[in-house]
Amino acid sequence: MKWVRSAFWVGRAKDGEEAHLRRAVDTDLVPRLRTFPGVHTVKALWPRSREDSPPDIFCQVIVEFDDRNGLDRMLASNERKATRPLVHDLASRFDGTISHIDFEVG
Repeated sequence: MKWVRSAFWVGRAKDGEEAHLRRAVDTDLVPRLRTFPGVHTVKALWPRSREDSPPDIFCQVIVEFDDRNGLDRMLASNERKATRPLVHDLASRFDGTISHIDFEVG
């Protein structure tokens, strides 16, 4: 059974940081996530159109796995721990919350 981990960036970039955040997510974070053990696919989604008053999602990062074991391997990996400083830097440029949901794909 496939699994997906979604990171929801709800809020907005701090003043003057939007271009930097987008560039860093697309060119630093996403490529790095692709090298983590157990990861199958990674992509960042950037909202361009909204309908029916959804949450103010700035970005959604989707990481796909072939199975739950792949997700668990990624979560426990040294590569993930080594990426924390980058994520903390990006979060410091963001006003909002970053949260995760793990989905089992039906």
